[in-house]
Amino acid sequence: MLKKKIKIIFLIALLLISVFTPIVNAENEVEAETTTTDQVNPISETQETETIKEGDEYLFQDNVTVDTPVDGNLFIIANTVTINSQIGGDAFIFANTINIEENGYILSNLFASADTILVKGRAYNIYSVGNTLTIDGFVYRDIRSICNTLNVNGMIGRNVFVNCSTINFKEKPDTEETPSITSYGTIQGDLNYISDEEITVPESAVSGETHFTSSKNNTTDISNYMYSLGGILVVAIILWLLSLWISPKLIHNTIHSLTLRKTLQIIGLGILVPIILTLLYIIILLIPITSRLAILLLCVLAILLFISTSVTLININAMICHKFKITQNLYKLGFLIVITIIFWLLALIPYVGIILSLLAMVWGIGSVSYSLLIKEKPDENKNKKIDKNND
Repeated sequence: MLKKKIKIIFLIALLLISVFTPIVNAENEVEAETTTTDQVNPISETQETETIKEGDEYLFQDNVTVDTPVDGNLFIIANTVTINSQIGGDAFIFANTINIEENGYILSNLFASADTILVKGRAYNIYSVGNTLTIDGFVYRDIRSICNTLNVNGMIGRNVFVNCSTINFKEKPDTEETPSITSYGTIQGDLNYISDEEITVPESAVSGETHFTSSKNNTTDISNYMYSLGGILVVAIILWLLSLWISPKLIHNTIHSLTLRKTLQIIGLGILVPIILTLLYIIILLIPITSRLAILLLCVLAILLFISTSVTLININAMICHKFKITQNLYKLGFLIVITIIFWLLALIPYVGIILSLLAMVWGIGSVSYSLLIKEKPDENKNKKIDKNND
């Protein structure tokens, strides 16, 4: 029963914040035209007679093998994952080893975190973090990855954005007059890579342009990412522990009785409070007598901005744990860490990450302001007492 709850909660966490990360900015992205007879169909003809799993699939095991087509999204946490069938939606996979076999076909995006990722089949887009990423099959659109080694032995239909040490291309065979599109390594769009040193790229391997950025002079070094992740994790965990110590019911009362009216109030406060505090800061700063108070007001605003994202993540975690009746603090802490990591990854996405961060900031400030400024009537407590009396 606990494993089932963990799978469902992991799904909800992913759905609440949505998808993985491009690590390198996708500036000046060029649409590349590819000629192929392959089409992205919901269910291939060879699989029409097979048993199809309708809806999303959640797997939380040591070794996972997916042999049956899934008409939905796939969520997996495991040690070794093997995909040998068609996935109708996105695949979210956290594992040590990921193998997408020749019959593996991910119709949408592959979001993967693993030491070794081998793609012999097909995927639409790939977003990954790991040690080794090997493409033996076909990727319809883009690859965005942080890895040590990228092996391109098949075709990538559009652009590659990668932070890595080595890129290897499989050479085009001279013995075949018309080799298949996946028998050698090609990138039909642009190659954008960050590395310590410039990598030798075969002339026929990249159809578009190749852009190299030295990681020695680049601020987007992996260590910076790790510091960023560690910072947001520490703040979220400390704030969560403080909320348990000071007022455990504060988040419960704000989130678990969430209504449309309360949601609008929280969003409204999240927008108005920073504006009001900024205006008050300017006014107080201009008055000589109260100018010193402006520093205090500025500190309050800075603290709200600093903790706002963590408050939002704690609220999401509280909703999930309440919905699935998770009461043990150890499990709550574990899911908070997972949610925080997913949010951090999503915040790296250009444009989308900015919007997501702003929404998290607005909700966090609004949630804190609502808890401090608005007193709720204890309707829920009354209802609980009435229910107990009826029982």
